[in-house]
Amino acid sequence: MTVRQSDEVVLQIGEARARKATANRKANARPTAQPDKGDDPRPWVVYSPHDLHVAVANAIDVLSRTPNVFARVGQLVHVADGGVSEPVLERHAQDDRAVATLRREARIVPFTVATLRSFLTSCLRVGKLVQDRETGEWGNAPMSPPGNLVKAIAEAGAWPAIPPLVGVSGTPFLRPDGTVATSAGYDHATGYVLAPSAPCLPVPSAPTQAAAAAALAELEEPFLDFPHVSRAHRLVGVAAILTLLARPAIRGSVPAFLLDASTRGSGKSLQADVIALIATGHTSSKMGWPPDPEELEKVLGAYALRGAALVNFDNVASSFGGAALDRCLTAGESGVDLRVLGKSEIPALPWPAVVLATGNNMAIHGDTTRRVLVSRVESPLENPEDRTEFRHPDLLAWVRDNRARLVSAALTLLRAFVVAGRPSQGLRAWGSFEAWAALIPQALVWAGGSDIMTCRPEVEGVADPEKAALLAVIDHWPRLAPQGELTAKRAVDLLYPPDRFRGPTPPDGFDDLREALESGTNAKQGMAPSVKAVGWFLKRMNGRVMGDSKLVGHQNRKGVLTWRVVPARAAAREAS
Repeated sequence: MTVRQSDEVVLQIGEARARKATANRKANARPTAQPDKGDDPRPWVVYSPHDLHVAVANAIDVLSRTPNVFARVGQLVHVADGGVSEPVLERHAQDDRAVATLRREARIVPFTVATLRSFLTSCLRVGKLVQDRETGEWGNAPMSPPGNLVKAIAEAGAWPAIPPLVGVSGTPFLRPDGTVATSAGYDHATGYVLAPSAPCLPVPSAPTQAAAAAALAELEEPFLDFPHVSRAHRLVGVAAILTLLARPAIRGSVPAFLLDASTRGSGKSLQADVIALIATGHTSSKMGWPPDPEELEKVLGAYALRGAALVNFDNVASSFGGAALDRCLTAGESGVDLRVLGKSEIPALPWPAVVLATGNNMAIHGDTTRRVLVSRVESPLENPEDRTEFRHPDLLAWVRDNRARLVSAALTLLRAFVVAGRPSQGLRAWGSFEAWAALIPQALVWAGGSDIMTCRPEVEGVADPEKAALLAVIDHWPRLAPQGELTAKRAVDLLYPPDRFRGPTPPDGFDDLREALESGTNAKQGMAPSVKAVGWFLKRMNGRVMGDSKLVGHQNRKGVLTWRVVPARAAAREAS
């Protein structure tokens, strides 16, 4: 190549670079969203790999103005129809024909990368900025949303412009200011989406105390056929309905509602269905009680991720309660840390759910005793399932037919109490549930009802299972440990030798101690509690006085923890 030819090559390269630089300047000067000359209303988002952050910000801005896109627990979510709950016969007034319809429950569904890409194509158009070779004008070349753009949006972690979602309600509900949310869609005052499952009757704006009393009588009617031990116990079911409808208005925690019966067939599960059907529009799915603490935490985590409004533990056979449930029931507005199945992280999850549980002669575990209300039914019949005399033989069908009226009655009662200025009825306080106690029990008494606060197990004087377990340990531990002290492992080995599970064994006088440890550790029926669980139970009991004695743990030189029972006063003198 001659010198002159090399100069021409350099000149051509320089001119090409100059043209590219000019094109880049023009591209940067162009607006990031091009006006559309056609009929498609979707806005443009210009994509460039070098300016990915700009495309992400513009796409999120479009999503923030798109209905049914929300942020929840570090995820983008939307509200979708759930599965079919059950077929329902609805009568049309025009010709009184019974027409089969299907009720559906709205639910919270997280966006995956695939579903988000599909959703993006419905609300915006992604284009790559290109220049027309003939006219020199710049425009958008349509393209499918690139994977890195979709993933960057999905994994942003925070979307300040997108509204946060707390939960979904199928029924009009009470707001914190005492007004009633009746319009379908997102409610900015509460962060709830109202997806009505059926039409609702209007609620008076300023109902009177007499209207509240009439509303309470309507709400009691579905529970009149159940043999409750008192009216207060009957009103616990009404309180559960009011709690579900007022949950968005309660800034704080709500207690669990236990539907207890003296024998099977008394209608405890039917009561739970009545509560769910009135408050949500469908009977709730039923969950078996997981006796394993780790399994319980994962179950609760799944409900929290789903944003469930109601959790129904049916036919609880073992001791009800545990640390994970206790954390959920007193989570407050800060949420609760729960392990989630299939994930290594422990996210802080909101807990808007109301917990129901049913069982026969239910035992309540540890600190859960002070977090529940109990509705007790005691049938006078040997076989209550054979009973035939009822006000409403097909109760669920009657509730479906009258649900709109019952929902209106519940909201009328709550609204009337708020309009009256939330007058105090002089009821006892309830730590951890202050906001709930200031609304639901007070409104019921103001409307002419009984005080449901007397249905708290600790108020009624029901024995605390944990205290009973400690008493059994203090009574029997010295005999199990004649040398003075034992480790948790040694105690389990002595109480549960291998031959105990091979057939009948002679009595040894330690059945009460075994029952205490099994109750205190929530062990599976017919199985020995784990050494780890027994160790944690003994640590919870460490230093607690029962009568004149207390259980004390002592760590020897090898770091092994041993346990002994000592006189309480002697232990106090040693400590001083």
